Amino acid sequence: MLINNNTHLNFKSYKISNKTSQEKNKDKYSNIKSLAGAVAGAGIAMLVSAKAFKHSIIPDSKMLPKSTLRDVSEMLLMAGGANLGGVLAGSIGATDKQKKKKRKEAMFQIMNTSIPMLMVTGAIKTCENVKALNKNSTKIIASIVAMLSGAAIATGITNATKKEGEPLRKYTIKDSLANFDDIVATIKLGFKRLAEYIPVDVLLPIIYVYNGYRSGSKD
Repeated sequence: MLINNNTHLNFKSYKISNKTSQEKNKDKYSNIKSLAGAVAGAGIAMLVSAKAFKHSIIPDSKMLPKSTLRDVSEMLLMAGGANLGGVLAGSIGATDKQKKKKRKEAMFQIMNTSIPMLMVTGAIKTCENVKALNKNSTKIIASIVAMLSGAAIATGITNATKKEGEPLRKYTIKDSLANFDDIVATIKLGFKRLAEYIPVDVLLPIIYVYNGYRSGSKD
């Protein structure tokens, strides 16, 4: 008996790349440029922060006085620097269409970093200032809600400002990895003692370099 494979065997098709070796090498070179640009951008932001706030390039949380304004400013500056560096380097040799996609991705990445972070900061400060809410468990729950809400807002703004015919920007697993900085921010802003034992200041540059790399390598 003949079997209709399309009906009975529902295998997920795999994507076959039609790119030539030259095109693959070009993509690889573009990715390296984007990574290098993101590293440079984050590095410059760290130098600017160190000079402005008078501490070492990678500060020791144990040695710095508590300052939410400084912490948030440094994280946002690093995120902006990494994305700007990734896009500028990744745009070298790119077409106008590709450059536009990289800029749009950078705008999303920056919003996906800044909006959740600002909301997490507000949530933690609210918990700290309201006696009934000033508990670790409450801070964690409030931070999670703020992070998810901020990511949804960033995605919504991106889709609301897209032009007709452009695909919807969907929040992906890779985007959620970028929001790991909000977890770090939660530790850094709300759990100072825990932050002394977890190298949050070392993790942040890695996260933002990843964000910048994604923006610059957008094709």
